[in-house]
Amino acid sequence: MPDTRTPVFVSTMTNDRFEVFHSFVHVEDGLRLHTHDHYEINCVLDGTAAFHVDDRLVETRPGSVIMINPGVVHNVVRQTTPRYERVYLHITPRFLQAVSTPNTDLERCFRTADGVPTNRVLAMQVAQLHETLDPLLHAPTAAYGEDLRHERQLVDAMIRFNELAMAGTDMQPLPKMNVAYSPTVARAMRYIDEHIGEDLCLDAIAAYCATNKFSLSRDFKRELGTTPARFVQSRRLQRSRRLLPQLGSPKLIYRMCGFKSYTHFLRSFQQEFGMTTGEFLEWSRTPADRREA
Repeated sequence: MPDTRTPVFVSTMTNDRFEVFHSFVHVEDGLRLHTHDHYEINCVLDGTAAFHVDDRLVETRPGSVIMINPGVVHNVVRQTTPRYERVYLHITPRFLQAVSTPNTDLERCFRTADGVPTNRVLAMQVAQLHETLDPLLHAPTAAYGEDLRHERQLVDAMIRFNELAMAGTDMQPLPKMNVAYSPTVARAMRYIDEHIGEDLCLDAIAAYCATNKFSLSRDFKRELGTTPARFVQSRRLQRSRRLLPQLGSPKLIYRMCGFKSYTHFLRSFQQEFGMTTGEFLEWSRTPADRREA
């Protein structure tokens, strides 16, 4: 059986502007996590579900609007009501930059006040969310002016999302949810994050958690659906993905992320994210230009 928790890179946009999807499809457990080279805004109209965003888990409900940056691992991981209706928007950075103005930066909702990329969960009244999205659910015809009207409706939605994100004194990022892990697993996860660049053998992690490696492995499999070794590698790769655009060279970061072999790091990165480190650097810097090439 394939590992559905291994993230994959997907980019299915057919244009360089935006796309709108309306879905009622039941979410099967075990959907693969994935990433894009464009923004995604996931809006819940009805029902509830658990949504994975990077290293966080969000319990979505009607009115939830999740703002997801390019390159961030995400997906719905569990539907918790019989019906789950959602609309998701895929938007290229280039399009938002083209329609923004000096006074109205439509990418602002994807960043902190200091300009650091961040993911958010917004809460809207369901009626207000319908009012925002309903005009976008009808694909434009080939009639004169319809494409521009559809584009204007998307811009109106982005203005509303940004206004909502900026409504508070501070623009708040997505909170870490209180996932009910056992004390042993929570302690192990914290230890791994704090020592990610070091030698993290299973015996050392188990000893820190005052347990044995067999019990720890069973706990990880039950609560996280993976092994401690696989969890460690995933966290190392997530860290490498964050550091790579900052430092610009895989050779500068692979040891910082706990990899002893450069070739093993390169191979693991490609398997995890579906692209080489060079390809990742290219699209993270100029995603729209790369897509048009």
